[in-house]
Amino acid sequence: MLFTLAAVAGVVFGVTRPDLLGVLIAVSGAVLLVVFGGPIIVSTVCRVPVVAVDESGIRFPLMGVRLSWGEVASVTRSVALRGKTSTPVLLIVPAEPEDVVRRAWPWLRREARGNMARYGTPIVLSDLSLDHSIDDIVTAVRRRRPATA
Repeated sequence: MLFTLAAVAGVVFGVTRPDLLGVLIAVSGAVLLVVFGGPIIVSTVCRVPVVAVDESGIRFPLMGVRLSWGEVASVTRSVALRGKTSTPVLLIVPAEPEDVVRRAWPWLRREARGNMARYGTPIVLSDLSLDHSIDDIVTAVRRRRPATA
């Protein structure tokens, strides 16, 4: 979010300067806006899901990761503590967490590593970013996941 705000500020500042430096700042801000704001726009406007569960596994289109059922160790509900408040989160624990970090989009790897340190998994989804409840997603995983996985 901070990078997105900085990118918008860069575009606005760059557009107000009628010189080469202004153009460079505006273009740099626009590039950052596309990189950091793109996933937000894609998920909100184009309705790309954060998580998709099907017979072959779990996909995370905005993260660039797809896990087959054999790559999923567990899917559980948890709570993220943010100061004095708590937020429900969905923890998807892959069998090879470091492999998932490497497969994620480059700009999301730092967040994935931070999630590993805090929650033990690189994939932590807040209920605020999901279009279905965490319980609905856990139920879908239980229904679709083969008994051998």
